[in-house]
Amino acid sequence: MTNPATKTTPSLSIVRSKRVYEQIAEQIGDMIRSDQYRAGDRIPPERDLAKLLGVSRPSVREAMIALEAAGLIEVRVGDGTYVRETATVSGVMPWSAGADPGPGPLEQFQARRLIETEMAARAAVSATAGEIQELEALVEEMARVYPTLDDFDDKLGFRFHTALARAARNGVLANVVEYLWTLRDSDMWRHLRRRVVTPDNRRQVVIDRKEIVAGIAERNPVRARAAMIALLDRAERRYFGLDEE
Repeated sequence: MTNPATKTTPSLSIVRSKRVYEQIAEQIGDMIRSDQYRAGDRIPPERDLAKLLGVSRPSVREAMIALEAAGLIEVRVGDGTYVRETATVSGVMPWSAGADPGPGPLEQFQARRLIETEMAARAAVSATAGEIQELEALVEEMARVYPTLDDFDDKLGFRFHTALARAARNGVLANVVEYLWTLRDSDMWRHLRRRVVTPDNRRQVVIDRKEIVAGIAERNPVRARAAMIALLDRAERRYFGLDEE
């Protein structure tokens, strides 16, 4: 008879639900490693992949960004997306060893839409004169600095949005906003910004933030909320290719 004390526990791993972009990236990554897509091959356009996989185009965009950050593919502006020459050797997905890559940019945008729009409205009611002056000064600095930036990492954006969140007088939500902006310092975000940030949309970001501050300074929650929604709508279309539909 087997002694229960001598039994060993099987090796188990943590089970977690994978996000849609992870599942898409894994499928394409497996196809690259199995030579269904070879070095130098062109990957189908995002629109075609979305139809083939039955998912949204923004989810495919996230997956392609993850693959690019992992070194499996490269995006050639105006040409297409290709498998890198060293993809099968060097490309390792960040979650391949069981790590959680965290929420993707699209999920972060959805959270920002829920939180920052209401924070703007609250700030219009609760911001002090000094806080409004701080926001105005940050926007003016953006107008001066953005045209000369080589790497659009948007540290000024971080300062602006976290200052606005503090002005809304809810410490819990202010911490969430700071966390969401901290997530933007990632390989996926760097690749995403490199794809889409242009001088024109830098200028538009300044215009949008000026309008947010104008609503706050006017003590008009409706105007401040609408301006934040407009900023996030434009950013989401820009980052996730919705303008191309």
